[in-house]
Amino acid sequence: MSTTALKFIPVVLLLLGLQAPVALAQSVKSARSAPPAPSVPSAPSVAERLHANALESFRQARFPEAYGRFIALADAGHAPAAELALWMYLHGPSVFGREWDSSQEQLTAWAKLAGQSAPTLVASSYSRTV
Repeated sequence: MSTTALKFIPVVLLLLGLQAPVALAQSVKSARSAPPAPSVPSAPSVAERLHANALESFRQARFPEAYGRFIALADAGHAPAAELALWMYLHGPSVFGREWDSSQEQLTAWAKLAGQSAPTLVASSYSRTV
């Protein structure tokens, strides 16, 4: 290799070194302007899966099981379950032929979650049969 060629090596390296920040800046700029990567649908949350299970119990006419699942979710702060638990409580005798157990505190909390007015718990008395 000639000495003239060896003299150009530092010049070439210097020029390449000066181009590196420009190339890096361009790649960062193009990365920022690139469309976002398609979002991957997230797996359903635990509450969503439990709510789906409660709805499935309801659809299969396993009402006591569904009510139990709805109230567990409602007590944990799940608004859609609170709305359904409240509905089942309010329409228990007329739709399901039975009353559902609940406390006044639960009814108040569910109504708040569902954005409804809280019903008043009314005591029921059952005649004693022998």
